[in-house]
Amino acid sequence: MRKLFTPILFIMAVVALLPAQQAPQYSLYLLNPYAYNPAYAGMDNSLVATGVYRQQWSNLKGAPETQHLNMHLPLYMISSGVGMRVENDIIGAHRSTQAVLTYSFHRELGRNAVLSVGVSGGYLQYALDGTKLRAPDGIYEPSGVFQHDDPFLPEGKVVAGTPVVEAGVYLQLNEFSLGVATQPVFAPVLEASDNGTFRLQPVRHYVGAASYQFSVGQNLAVKPGILVKSDLKETQAEISSIIRWKENIFAGASFRGFSSSARDAMVLLGGLRLNERTTLAYSFDIPLSALQASNRGSHELLLRYELNKPVGAGKLPPVIYNPRFF
Repeated sequence: MRKLFTPILFIMAVVALLPAQQAPQYSLYLLNPYAYNPAYAGMDNSLVATGVYRQQWSNLKGAPETQHLNMHLPLYMISSGVGMRVENDIIGAHRSTQAVLTYSFHRELGRNAVLSVGVSGGYLQYALDGTKLRAPDGIYEPSGVFQHDDPFLPEGKVVAGTPVVEAGVYLQLNEFSLGVATQPVFAPVLEASDNGTFRLQPVRHYVGAASYQFSVGQNLAVKPGILVKSDLKETQAEISSIIRWKENIFAGASFRGFSSSARDAMVLLGGLRLNERTTLAYSFDIPLSALQASNRGSHELLLRYELNKPVGAGKLPPVIYNPRFF
């Protein structure tokens, strides 16, 4: 029995045409700058851990699904920050899993400005499950016959891995922030399969972000921001704004994509502080792209924990008693 392309293969084709989609998409980027820029590690002046779950284009088979976890903290003694990030991104038959460690160096520029330069290094594993694919000329019988009849499509699972290096720069000036990062700076071609036909080159993405927070009265704070992503072939911009009430409740909106080829979604978001250290946030993407008739939007859930006190700062040295003073 011969079948045409399944929805999974259709999703793979569409995703290949979308700008910067090889990198995971996050709508709550203003609450999670370290997800895009390694130079942000340690800039919160405390231990911070963030977990994200994103379901993109819900109700569309094979649509992207992402899990993300990161943690970072400052090292005051050497004016630095360290962190780690783990991501698992699934798109149809594709799965990309990445784990990196980060080091950032912080340099004060006057009393109110800090410049950070960061680098991340780790490992990227890519898996392609051929059993989830269907080719136009393939043979797929209920009796168990499974044959793509295509030399470029595996009939089983193909796994390949490569080291990756990322870099970024981040400037904090009072309530204004500006960051630029490259993901990845370096990543060799992933190559696997018995006949050597499987090759995948990780695409280098350039990410720029800026934000500014200002107060309106005593209890209200507004934080507009912009995120720009590009692979030098396609560029996508997203503008956002978050309004926070008494540091406890916040809500906001974003618009992603300003050209016809990059237009993606209108985003509504909100959240609250569960306690002094824990923040919960949720966003819903209202689709505006050509896929809007085929999906019910995107969901993203973020949980952030912040220790809310300096780690290792202000700690007194150990007391050493001198017997001469007994």
